[in-house]
Amino acid sequence: MRITNAYTDASSDITHVYVVQTVNGIDITNAVANINVSKDNKVISSSQRLVSKDVLTSVSKESTLPYVSLETIPDSVAISGAATASREYVQQTDGSLISTWRINVEQQEHWWNAHIDVTEGRVVSLVDWYANSESYYVYPMNVNSPAEGSRKLVVDPANADASSKGWVTAKSTYGNNVWAQNNPTGGNDWLNNHRPTAQDGNVFNYPLDLNSQPSAYVDAAITQLFYTNNIMHDLSYIYGFDEAAGNFQEVNYSGKGADGDAVIANAQDGSGTNNANFATPPDGQRPRMRMFVWTITNPQRDGDLEQDIVAHEYTHGISNRLTGGPANSNCLSYGESGGMGEGWSDAVANILRIKSTDTSSTDLVLGDYVYLKGLRNYAYSTNMRTNPSTYKYLDRSDYQEVHAIGEVWAEMLYEVMWALIDKNGFSEDLFAHDLTKGNAQMLQILLDGMKLQPCTPSFIDARNAIIQAEKNLTGGKNTCTIWAAFAKRGLGAKASGSDGQTHYEDYSVPSGC
Repeated sequence: MRITNAYTDASSDITHVYVVQTVNGIDITNAVANINVSKDNKVISSSQRLVSKDVLTSVSKESTLPYVSLETIPDSVAISGAATASREYVQQTDGSLISTWRINVEQQEHWWNAHIDVTEGRVVSLVDWYANSESYYVYPMNVNSPAEGSRKLVVDPANADASSKGWVTAKSTYGNNVWAQNNPTGGNDWLNNHRPTAQDGNVFNYPLDLNSQPSAYVDAAITQLFYTNNIMHDLSYIYGFDEAAGNFQEVNYSGKGADGDAVIANAQDGSGTNNANFATPPDGQRPRMRMFVWTITNPQRDGDLEQDIVAHEYTHGISNRLTGGPANSNCLSYGESGGMGEGWSDAVANILRIKSTDTSSTDLVLGDYVYLKGLRNYAYSTNMRTNPSTYKYLDRSDYQEVHAIGEVWAEMLYEVMWALIDKNGFSEDLFAHDLTKGNAQMLQILLDGMKLQPCTPSFIDARNAIIQAEKNLTGGKNTCTIWAAFAKRGLGAKASGSDGQTHYEDYSVPSGC
């Protein structure tokens, strides 16, 4: 036996001793034991994975076996660089031992630790000590735009369940979920467009000078777009927009749904300005997000840097795939249902944007970085004076366009969101999927409601689907809370109307509430 480490933990006063088993004076690399001793010198616990005495006795004769020449080892493991070598035994799963050369080779982005059988020259094990991490210097999820905070280095943001193989393929801004690139011509030939290459250690970190025109910081913009799209992929996956439901992935590891449909995300797309869009074909065909430069200010501003705009566009893909099923992308195409598509996109962007310091008195202005005054007629607010939108607005001549219709729907959902948060609290991390908290509940019942509602739903259809989704989730603990929030904006229990009909408001809730 040989002690490899021993130290006393400063916080607990427990001494931890680690030993490795040896034979013929050589370490058995994975035959180890640890002993934990209290401050009064009592053994608290111990564990071991040691080789039996019979195996040790048989191995003591091993010194007569021929060895593979050390000079052949680097070729055997297909690595090169400055190598160090030493002898070690490796314990097999059946308890037997293999005599090996242990080879360490350090390279720029790898640090290999190999064990090679000394008699056969075969690779017994090959481990890279470098973690396969991804790092992004971006505005993180809790910073909506440059107006709200600074960029920071975000390390390994990929969710293990949603993106089990990470976000990146071949050290560039494309992977299983998203292909992000610039598209200055605005054309459809995106495959060979420019993408930034990761720096050493798989780090995506590029200069960003907001006093320059967006073309000067295109790599930072593409990286931000790639990051936010992947966040949307992983978060929506956790809340039910997964492979079976028709999400956006090149390879569906579960075997459910259709492959070949990662999002094509074009940064600084040259086909337009002062806008953004998202095209959603059926499952198995790649959707396309086009993010434009905004010319309202000088220097111009880049929508790629504003999370609520990217999240809005991505949510079009979610609502289109979930309403009517992933094989049908035509259920939210026009009129009232098309307007709700815009509203869901604003609502999800708002859910992602709110912070623990916000309250139901907080107003949110969509697009206030790129457009300053915002992109909607009113701020989203629970104050009727700040945002007077009600169900009856759908009969106004200036509320016949889908974005205006969507504002009314998103305002109702803003009321529902804050009602749930005020009752059930706020989750600091939506990725924790804590469905006891109001904001997580809201995101869950929005996506679940999309699955439940009919194709081309009305406001009333979508309201009913959300209420049913909440009953499915909690047994109806929040049913009356949700009814009250809808009723506040005129979509109460007796409201009626849909496309082509007069919309009659009602401010009542069902009996029992």
